[in-house]
Amino acid sequence: MEGLKMDFLSSDALEGSSSMEKISMIINRVKAGDILVIEGGLSPSEEAELIETTMREIDIENFVGIDVHTLERDERSFFGFSKKKKTGLTIIGPANVMRSVKKKSNFISMIAELGDSGASVH
Repeated sequence: MEGLKMDFLSSDALEGSSSMEKISMIINRVKAGDILVIEGGLSPSEEAELIETTMREIDIENFVGIDVHTLERDERSFFGFSKKKKTGLTIIGPANVMRSVKKKSNFISMIAELGDSGASVH
């Protein structure tokens, strides 16, 4: 039985990498069928570059693209007066594996499935 591989990366794991190194690593792992869960995620410009790069590499038979889902959290500043959104968690995986994602402001539920094998993750 073939399984789904999920890699969990702390924000420190990508800290010293350039944007292109991050994007290349993500695309290579997703092409291999992995799902990445990244603490903190990518900057908006990195996420845009990831999507652009992915679009150039799509191959209908081997690589159909990626799904990116981000869970944000409110960050309170001094005395709790101003709030801003900060990325808490980002899930990136192959578009053909991530079947269903339900997202609320502080919750993500994902069903991932490998083709006809029936393997799934909830």
